[in-house]
Amino acid sequence: MNDQTMPKSVRYYERLTYAGMVVVFINQLVNWDRTASHFAEALHIFTIVQIMFPCVQIFWVWLVVRKRVNWARWMTLGAQFAVMFVIGFGFGIIANKGHADGTVLELVFLILATSLYLLAACLLFTRDAILWFVPQRAEFGHAVAGSSDSSASPPAHSFSRVESWS
Repeated sequence: MNDQTMPKSVRYYERLTYAGMVVVFINQLVNWDRTASHFAEALHIFTIVQIMFPCVQIFWVWLVVRKRVNWARWMTLGAQFAVMFVIGFGFGIIANKGHADGTVLELVFLILATSLYLLAACLLFTRDAILWFVPQRAEFGHAVAGSSDSSASPPAHSFSRVESWS
């Protein structure tokens, strides 16, 4: 499969991941007072994190979608479930102690972004997406392309002939 035949589920993974990044960015803009307080506490560290986080995510999407790295696909799914566990565990602790720092709007953005990321990660495991991550064998392409004789017999591994079981 080349880029023209990229499965729809892989394209939707890419789009949903970028949509999740936009939701996180909108959350920071809508809740600017909290973002500004983080800037005031640790300007350099917070700035570096705010620049590195989207860069790492864009690199990760490129690794999964364009480079078709299978271990990155599995890490994406594992990371989403780990994030959901941490979020659920964190909310459990906050609910138990009876206080929360965030607003309801932040919670809505967090649930929306997490849902987009999880749905995107699950799309990487649909039937057509699994084929996208199968390693491409370059030697078959070179062997066929290097053959100038079109009347040559098919290779031994070809399934073009039918054998009878009589």
